[in-house]
Amino acid sequence: MMNMKRFRAAGQVILVTGLGFLTLWGCSMFQTASPKECPRVSLLNEAAKMTQYKEGPGRDLIDVLFEARVLDIKWNCNFAGNRLRVVAAIDLVAQRGPASKGGDANVPFFVAIIDKDQNIVAKEEFQSAIEFADARRRAGVREEIEQTVFLKENETGTDYEIIVGLQLDKQQLQQNRSGRF
Repeated sequence: MMNMKRFRAAGQVILVTGLGFLTLWGCSMFQTASPKECPRVSLLNEAAKMTQYKEGPGRDLIDVLFEARVLDIKWNCNFAGNRLRVVAAIDLVAQRGPASKGGDANVPFFVAIIDKDQNIVAKEEFQSAIEFADARRRAGVREEIEQTVFLKENETGTDYEIIVGLQLDKQQLQQNRSGRF
């Protein structure tokens, strides 16, 4: 009986070791000669936050409809031939201001692809409706976007960068640059 237990234990060790070897061999079998690298996904700091005021000339605290910001960006990428697909989850949050009479905060944001020379290759604008349920003052939403880059010969994902930010008007951009928020 004792020999049978040792035999089973030895068989299990051999089986686990063999499976581990096969797994490692299988992974290396599918690797390409050069690893594919993903582009960097970044938040444009000047476009990370915005203040939306009510209509009219007032720009004091009492005139604020809502304030919004990009809270976080998570992303991954995969390759299919020369096509690079980047999927990003963008977390947006908004907080009602004193001028808010209820309703949602419509937050415009953009995703742009730039090349290694800092040229904008593509840019797409989106609109996110952040709902303030149950009369809450603060709410958020996660937006998922997908961008595809067609790589030219000898290009890698690191030849590009994907930039995310809130789509601001000139006054909002000026306010962000002045540090007033």
